[in-house]
Amino acid sequence: MKTKIVTMALAGLLVFSGNQEKLRDINLEIQKVSGQLAAIRQEKASILNDIYALELEVDVANIELKKINLLLAEAQNKIDGKQKEEGVLQGKIARSQENVRRILRVLYKMGELGYVKLFMNIGNLDQLFRNYRLIVALMDDRVIEIKEIRHGIARLQRIKAELKIELDRLSGLKGDKAFKLGRLRGLKQDKLNMVSQINRQRDLNARLLEELKNEERNLTELLNQKTGSVTAETVNFGSLRGKLAWPLPGTVISSFGKKKSSRFDTYTINNGIKIKPLQSDEIKAVHGGEVIFCDYFKGYGNLLIIQHPGNYHSLYGHCDQFLKKPGDRVEPGEVVAMAGTSGSLYGKCLYFEIRQSLKPQDPLVWLEKK
Repeated sequence: MKTKIVTMALAGLLVFSGNQEKLRDINLEIQKVSGQLAAIRQEKASILNDIYALELEVDVANIELKKINLLLAEAQNKIDGKQKEEGVLQGKIARSQENVRRILRVLYKMGELGYVKLFMNIGNLDQLFRNYRLIVALMDDRVIEIKEIRHGIARLQRIKAELKIELDRLSGLKGDKAFKLGRLRGLKQDKLNMVSQINRQRDLNARLLEELKNEERNLTELLNQKTGSVTAETVNFGSLRGKLAWPLPGTVISSFGKKKSSRFDTYTINNGIKIKPLQSDEIKAVHGGEVIFCDYFKGYGNLLIIQHPGNYHSLYGHCDQFLKKPGDRVEPGEVVAMAGTSGSLYGKCLYFEIRQSLKPQDPLVWLEKK
């Protein structure tokens, strides 16, 4: 019985230790994103900054939800462990009670003069000691079992009190989770409202276009800084024109080149295309190379850049999460990220660019025909 309880305690300790490590990681993640949010709020006001700030708040809310889910699981594990321990103790108490009843039945059958009869009905000294030991053993067993029952009941009461604390904690965490979910929905709606406002108001749209042009220049400068030497692949990137596999299956919702807005009579220059996912959100590298950038970039959201041999680059924007980090080597068709809505005014999509010597190329010329 003791071995079983010790095993349960060790298992609970291992789960607790693992959860504590996850909790530390989550708290560090919250600190990091909160720091980014504080920094962006100190920058000059702009539409892109407002969008970025909203997305950072969404990230914080999502991470906090992850933390609450972990705490919920931990509380539930504690409750499950306490309930198992309660069951073990109840069984032990029941067995002790039955032992006491059995001992009392034996003593009752002996009657008040039973002890005297045992000592009177002796034929020799050995029998006397056997009768004496029987009485002492019966009395000792009764005392031991009664003590076991008392200890068990006291422990059971402590477990029930601990269970109530954990159940109250679980209830509070569920309330926190409902609040966070409501806040998350509100933040997402705020972003949708902002996008809708941009699409309705000409001056906001013009400001956004100017900011996007500035970020395009910043992106080119970033690429120039990050570009280095990459080991040559067996297949030259330049020979793959019209043969590259699509980074993810979907529909092109924004094409390459100069585009006119029918609503505002303004022009935009698209250096890439936007693809709306149809079946999967997995983003795959179109060719082998090295990840040289993997972070949030205003106007492009979470942006991953792969450098290919021959001074070619492929860019993957609006990602939900990265599966690679800077310095990682990737193979053609390897999953590098997941499509999302970060920095996007079009909902969930992938922004995809191909550049040769830092100059944007029409991706549809490079991708295989559907």
